[in-house]
Amino acid sequence: MKNIYFLLVTMLISMSSYSQYRVFHFIGSEKGKKNIVKQALLKDLKESSEVRIKNGDLKGLDIWQTIAGGGDGHTDFVVVELYDDLTNYHKNRSLGKNLKWNHDESKKFWENWSSASSNNSYRIILKVEAFASKTKDLPKIAKFNMYQTINNQMRNKWIEGHKKFSNEFIKGKRDAWGSGSVMMKPFNIKYNHITVDFFDNENLASYLLDNESGSGISDEMRKYWKKDDGTMPNWNKEVRRQVNRLMTINILQLK
Repeated sequence: MKNIYFLLVTMLISMSSYSQYRVFHFIGSEKGKKNIVKQALLKDLKESSEVRIKNGDLKGLDIWQTIAGGGDGHTDFVVVELYDDLTNYHKNRSLGKNLKWNHDESKKFWENWSSASSNNSYRIILKVEAFASKTKDLPKIAKFNMYQTINNQMRNKWIEGHKKFSNEFIKGKRDAWGSGSVMMKPFNIKYNHITVDFFDNENLASYLLDNESGSGISDEMRKYWKKDDGTMPNWNKEVRRQVNRLMTINILQLK
């Protein structure tokens, strides 16, 4: 039976605080069975997560659905579990126990899930490094950007820059922004960092029609990144390269 990873990320609890850890599950579905996976997430996972939140094992849960044309061809849903204490990840995870299923009910669920979800599903664990927001509530659209930094020295500088200038990233169209380091991932996943751009648009059309632009890189940021010869680095060659990107819309938030 394939490994199932029920969970995943949003880098937002409030303007002033956020849970430090996220467990991201990138979930795909077999052809014609997306709705079966979606209903399992929105009903069974939701109800089980409500039990874990009530018990204090889980801080929150966000589920994002990939927007048509904004995916990677494999991922249909991003499930994000939020933790203040990562050791709680292992506590009371059983859907069957949380939902008080009998043997037949549990068997039926996992058979349906196994036939509907794809083998491309995978999990990562992430530590939030920086976050900034204009809004109290979670924005409706999120763009997940996956990066591989060029080397450890540049990765450290990039992370410190995110911490130092996090508020610069929400000037303009973004309504919230987050940065996180990947702590654990499958060996075949070729990125070590994720940033998330959040937009408080109702749908994809309103996002595309929103032509508000940012203020550009600030003088302080420019000074931080300027090389010894006075030039700015080539981001894609000297800092990081983008490996993947997902455009999603929020379909569930629990906290």
